[in-house]
Amino acid sequence: MPGERDIYAVLDSADSEQPVSAPADRNAAWRLKVAHTFHCSTALGGCGTELTFAIGDVNIPHFRHRSGVTCALGVSGSVADRYTHLAIQNALRDWINAMPGFTCGLEVSVKEGRTDVLATGPNFEAALEVQRSQLSGTARSERTSRYLTRAATVDWLFESTGIDAFKTELAVRGWSLRIWWGWVKQECRIGVSYHAGEDTEPELKAAGGPLEQWRLTAGGLDSEHLRKAKYAVAGRQEALRHRREDEAAAAAEEASDKRRRDAAARRGALDADLALYRQYEEQLRTFSADVDSRWPAKWPALSGSPKQVLWAAGLRVKILGFLHEELANDWLDAERGYPIAQWLAEQESAKYWIEHLRDVRDTFDLLHEYGHR
Repeated sequence: MPGERDIYAVLDSADSEQPVSAPADRNAAWRLKVAHTFHCSTALGGCGTELTFAIGDVNIPHFRHRSGVTCALGVSGSVADRYTHLAIQNALRDWINAMPGFTCGLEVSVKEGRTDVLATGPNFEAALEVQRSQLSGTARSERTSRYLTRAATVDWLFESTGIDAFKTELAVRGWSLRIWWGWVKQECRIGVSYHAGEDTEPELKAAGGPLEQWRLTAGGLDSEHLRKAKYAVAGRQEALRHRREDEAAAAAEEASDKRRRDAAARRGALDADLALYRQYEEQLRTFSADVDSRWPAKWPALSGSPKQVLWAAGLRVKILGFLHEELANDWLDAERGYPIAQWLAEQESAKYWIEHLRDVRDTFDLLHEYGHR
C-alpha cells in the first residue's frame, strides 16, 4: 500500500508527541527497536496503529503499516513535513520549558487561528511560527496581526529561502530568521539570513547555532548571531544612505555645473548675436554715402523676438546693400530705386522682412516684390 515504507513514526503510543526517524545505520536501528514500540501518529492525522520496524539486509531500515491497514496519513504525501514540523515544535517546547520562569504550549488557539509555539515568560508572551511550506507575505502579515492579539511578539522561523514570506521579510528589514532540524543528531538550530555588503546588490549571509545559543526576551528571539546580523544590516543601510546622499550631491553639483555652462553658452550666444546686430547697424550707416538725400536718413529699430530681429536685420542689410550699390552706380533709375528705399524704411516688423523678403536675391526680385505690394 502507499506509504508502507515510511521512515517516520512516534514512540511508544499512538498519541505520543515524540517523533522519530528510522536510522539508516542498522546497528543504531536495532538499538532503537529493542527500546521502543512505534506508532502512526494520531496527532498528525494518522491511523494510530502500531508500525512494523523493518530492518533487513537489502532495504534501509523503515517503518510500515501492517497488511490490510488503510491510513490517510500514509497517502497524504506530507508525512515527512508533518513529522519534521512536530519534531521542531517539541524541540522548541523542551528548550523553552528549560528556561527559568518560562512555560510553553503548542498549537495554542488565538484569534481565528492557532500559533505553533506560545512561550509564556515573566510578564510577557511570545509566539514562534515554524514555516516550512509556501506562504505569501500578505498571509504572513495577516496571521501576525492575529497572533499579536495575544502575544507581545511574533517571530517567524522559515525553513527555506524560497518561501515568499521569507523574501518579503528579508526585503523589508534586511534580515529574517531560519530554522533547521536534523534527524540524525536530533538537533534543532535557529539561524538568521541577512543582507550584508555595501553594493547595490546585497550579499546574502547566514549565521546561527543550536537552540542553547538563543534566548527569548520581551522583544522576541535574541542571540549573538542575530545581533551580528542586525549590526551588518544597519551598517549596510548606513553605507547605502551615505551613497545615496553622495550620489544626490554629485547629481546636484552636475546639474548646477550644467546650469552654469548653459547660462555661459546663452551669454556667449547673446554676445555673438549682439555683436552681429551691431555690425548690421554699422553697415546701415555706411549706405548713406554716395547717394542723395532721398535715401532714408534713419532706419527704424526692428520689432519682434531677438531671433526674428537678428534674422530680419541681416536680410535688411543684404537687400539694402545691392539696392544702394545700384543707385550709387546709376545702374538703377533713381525715380524707381529711392521710393523702394523709402518703402523699406517703413517696414519695422521683423516678421514682415522674414515672411515677404527673405527670398529676395537681387534688384529684379526686389522690384517685383515692391510692385506686388
